[in-house]
Amino acid sequence: MRKMYKGHTFTLIFDHKPSQKEVIEKLGIEMQDVITSNGTFESCAKEYIKTRLNVLSPSSVPTYESLLRNMSDELKGLRISSIDQVEVQKEINKYSATHAPKSVRNMHGFISSVLAVYKPNMTLRTTLPQREVKERYLPTNEDVKRILEAVKGTEDSIGFQLGILSLRRSEICALQMPDLEGNELHIHADLVWNKKWIRKETPKTDAGNRIIYLPDSLVAEINEKGYFFKYSPNKLLEHLNKWQAKLGIPQFRFHDLRHYFASYASTIMPEADAMALGGWKSDYVFKQVYRESMKEKRKESALKFNADILS
Repeated sequence: MRKMYKGHTFTLIFDHKPSQKEVIEKLGIEMQDVITSNGTFESCAKEYIKTRLNVLSPSSVPTYESLLRNMSDELKGLRISSIDQVEVQKEINKYSATHAPKSVRNMHGFISSVLAVYKPNMTLRTTLPQREVKERYLPTNEDVKRILEAVKGTEDSIGFQLGILSLRRSEICALQMPDLEGNELHIHADLVWNKKWIRKETPKTDAGNRIIYLPDSLVAEINEKGYFFKYSPNKLLEHLNKWQAKLGIPQFRFHDLRHYFASYASTIMPEADAMALGGWKSDYVFKQVYRESMKEKRKESALKFNADILS
């Protein structure tokens, strides 16, 4: 049996009369063999993205396309059949010279994913740059109280309160009024960027699909306004930075409000409950978050203990 696809003729051999599904599956295998033997890394990477459009997050597609654009022409032009560990290491070394370790790891992850499909027998042992350990400012209890007091009655009030209750920016901006029933708020969607803001009906992880419980005062405020936050996730951060500057509070990320939630929640409720409310999928991630957030509290406790024990 012969089949034509994109200018290539494929001869498919069966020992029985195949079903349509078997023909398609066989054709797919033959096509992949042609791509693998003749295609460049760039052509294979584009095919990789194209065949996964229906399963990738909308935000992942532009990320992959950006990584491919920023890759060296040398690697993109190599036939995928000739790429080995040395070529991958050379690419990563070049990329490391002008990009942060996290960006380098993202690039290597993309390269690895493409090679896993088109060179499945290849095992990568690439040396990657060490992760950066950055000291950054995290919000204190006083910072949070001052911000909440300052934004009362403004368009930022609801969004900031939800951030303190563990919601991510993308989750806050995807909320709609039907998501609120009494004091229960159902988080089940994200607002993601793919050339425009798109409401994705499934969260980033299964743990992100959750119910949180709002105090009566916040429920009343939401019902009175009839919405949660009218703007994009980027605006939430911009607005927070403006309030920080106005109040003289050191700048921190909107996402760091989740750290504040984690550190506080871990002191008053079981770890499993705090993880469920915040949508953390593993205790490892949760502990990394709240341990970092508790650093100042540990410092204060240690100073007091050491002073007492030496007095």
